[in-house]
Amino acid sequence: MKKRKHIFLYDKSKIDRLDNKIKKYKKFKPYNQKTVDEDFRLNEKFAQLSIVASNFMMTGHSPTMVLTKREEGDEVLLPAGGGQKDRAREIISKIDFRKLYRGGKGRKTDPLMIITAICMYVMRQDNPRRGDIKYSNDFISSVGVTKEIYQHISQKLDSYIKSGNLMSSSI
Repeated sequence: MKKRKHIFLYDKSKIDRLDNKIKKYKKFKPYNQKTVDEDFRLNEKFAQLSIVASNFMMTGHSPTMVLTKREEGDEVLLPAGGGQKDRAREIISKIDFRKLYRGGKGRKTDPLMIITAICMYVMRQDNPRRGDIKYSNDFISSVGVTKEIYQHISQKLDSYIKSGNLMSSSI
């Protein structure tokens, strides 16, 4: 058998090799370091958010300003309702779903299920005694949100707010 001679790489081929390694690193960088353009999953989650928001009839973007009479008798523009979809969008963009609810041993995780629970959480923040969100609802039961799953996710969201990872003013 002939012995192979050591072949020295030219400078151009060395540079090309390093470029390929850098491209590979950028392609597989961690989830939290990716920009919105690079992360197709985030766009997919926002699309699922609009499906859930239309099923729940959540109030859309930014609250509307309404003339409101105060006790003194003067009328002032004050925000009324709205902004639920924006608050849910902010939570979805900032939270890692794997930390929010983990699957395992018979527990199934689905991004649509977690997004539905987040939307329920945002809507119940506005009105805690909201009675029209029932777990027996066709959409909620088909997605797979149960009372236990919702309580688990809402406790995690509360702890994120208390720790300061999420802005409490936005929720």
